[in-house]
Amino acid sequence: MKKIYFSILAVVIVLLLPSLQAIAQINVEGDFRMRWYSDSFGWARDNRAQENYLRYLGRLRAKAKVTSNTSFTTELITLIDSPGQPIRNIAGTGPMRFGISQIYAEMSEQNVLFFDLARVRLGRQQFPIGNGLSFGDSYYYSDKFDGGRLDLAYFPVTLSLFGAITGQNLSASGLYPDPGSDQIYAAKLSGNFFEQDLMIYGIEQKLRGPYNDNIVYGAGATGEIYFKDLEYFVEGAYQQFNQAPGLPEKGGIGYMGGIGYRWGLGPFRSIKLETRYAAYQGDDAKTTKIEQFSPPYPNFFWGGRAGYVNGEVGGDYPRNSQNLEGSRIWYTRMYVIPKMFPKIRFQVQYVKVSEYVNNDNYNSMDDEFSVRLYYTVTNNSAFQIRFARAIPNGDDKDKDGGGLITSSEDRVSVNSYMLEWQIEF
Repeated sequence: MKKIYFSILAVVIVLLLPSLQAIAQINVEGDFRMRWYSDSFGWARDNRAQENYLRYLGRLRAKAKVTSNTSFTTELITLIDSPGQPIRNIAGTGPMRFGISQIYAEMSEQNVLFFDLARVRLGRQQFPIGNGLSFGDSYYYSDKFDGGRLDLAYFPVTLSLFGAITGQNLSASGLYPDPGSDQIYAAKLSGNFFEQDLMIYGIEQKLRGPYNDNIVYGAGATGEIYFKDLEYFVEGAYQQFNQAPGLPEKGGIGYMGGIGYRWGLGPFRSIKLETRYAAYQGDDAKTTKIEQFSPPYPNFFWGGRAGYVNGEVGGDYPRNSQNLEGSRIWYTRMYVIPKMFPKIRFQVQYVKVSEYVNNDNYNSMDDEFSVRLYYTVTNNSAFQIRFARAIPNGDDKDKDGGGLITSSEDRVSVNSYMLEWQIEF
């Protein structure tokens, strides 16, 4: 009997050896954030009280090297969402939700044909372009991009091609897919010239049904100018919509840019001053053309609640025609790191948000002023203490004509205190 048991054990070990070898080659990394908030409201017509709540943000990523040129990557996200409250969608008061933001296989090969490098990536993945003006990379993305990517590099230029299914029709029972899907295709040509990173790109979104597609053309540059640590970026794009015959022409521009400088002075190890600006064109009621720049998946985060541009994350977002009058966002910050306390960073910032055009004399946007203190405990653990004040960028208005100012039409100021603990591994 013992010989039989040992024989079975030996067979099991032999069968598991490849798996054990694969496990040994898997690298796991991720991050976790817990935030405690305490909000108090001012000037509210409905006498809303103080609110205390928690947010949890988590990401776990694993990468397995299968061969010298083939790898497998997967990324699990956890978030709390509240669909009825877009400002808190990054992690609101709703139920915990889990999802796989990325799961793909990748293969790369050097010196293919006349290219220095060729790389193929198949599966669920993201495809960030520039600073997220037209197509972004969310830290916690609930949008899914199932498709493929091809990168071809020939020094100093890289061509990247991307195509994905972003939504699928389902049968009435929901048990199997019906014909019809939402698709997106993108191409980006980038390179480094004169120590500046330059790019041009195109994005086509093909939705189910006729006259639902749109194309975005864009270009951008980033780098240092004149001397070290004086950094800049600039990006612009044009979006053209396919309209049904008889409807007005529809299209518009978007652009963003920023400049920042970091230096040391006196008792401060580092001082940085930075300002950024982004604009998404909205419709001007005085013209027959429908002016609009509203790409399907823009994404960038500057500062706090008012600095988001992503419908899944929350805040002020001009995506998928959700803000017909467009948006303007101006973000400025300054931080210092003392020489005597190199683990501490003190930061002050202001985010101003308004509409690109104001056809109805009503602005639902909020500005935000915040003061933040960051403390680095270790290389992979840090605390943040923050005070932020949301400032109404407009007055109350009975927009729906109901005779009363509703909670959604009530321009309310918010004082928010936040304590965050973040770990990375």
